[in-house]
Amino acid sequence: PRVVEVANILRQFLFDRVYSVAREEAERARDVVRLLYRHFIEHDEMLPQEYALRDDNLERKVVDYIAGMTDNYALRLAEELNERYR
Repeated sequence: PRVVEVANILRQFLFDRVYSVAREEAERARDVVRLLYRHFIEHDEMLPQEYALRDDNLERKVVDYIAGMTDNYALRLAEELNERYR
């Protein structure tokens, strides 16, 4: 019974403090990817040349470019775009 009680306390702590933060971070990441996707679909001239010249449709070029970004670069670029379009 004591182990079950402690496990329940730990489970509640994880839901309150860890899982909710992870959910918020995941939603923020989705927002960043959506912003970048919309931006490059609307401004395909801003794709790097190695992506722009590929023999793929625009959506594939944009998805591949975003997928290759580091987290820090994607966050920084999204922040710059948010500031530019305010």
